[in-house]
Amino acid sequence: MVQGVDTTLHVTIKEGKIEEFKRLVEDMSKAVEINEPGAKRYQFYLNDDETQCVLNESYINLEAIRAHVTGVAFLTIFPKIFNICKIDRFEVFVDMKERKLLKEFLMKALEHMGALNYHFLAGFSR
Repeated sequence: MVQGVDTTLHVTIKEGKIEEFKRLVEDMSKAVEINEPGAKRYQFYLNDDETQCVLNESYINLEAIRAHVTGVAFLTIFPKIFNICKIDRFEVFVDMKERKLLKEFLMKALEHMGALNYHFLAGFSR
């Protein structure tokens, strides 16, 4: 059973597109916050010269991330963001006993983005 899914997305913003990127990210963040109760964390971070961004996401379970990748924000706003940045790295972290579910759904849905899957090994969260 999936206990949670976390992702980290690293992108480089195309030259001259930072203001559009910021606007789209604000729209995406608001849409996810309003429409996706299973999203625990959805946070964008810019580097100092505003050429790179990291998105940290956390979802309560696989169903919540499924709702995200089939939801309005992902289907309508994310493609616009994707057009003005380059994905440098996309990582998926999952704590689950049965990774087959992740491979069947999530990784298939995200393979075009070059997603890398990491399964839980050891540690804790408080």
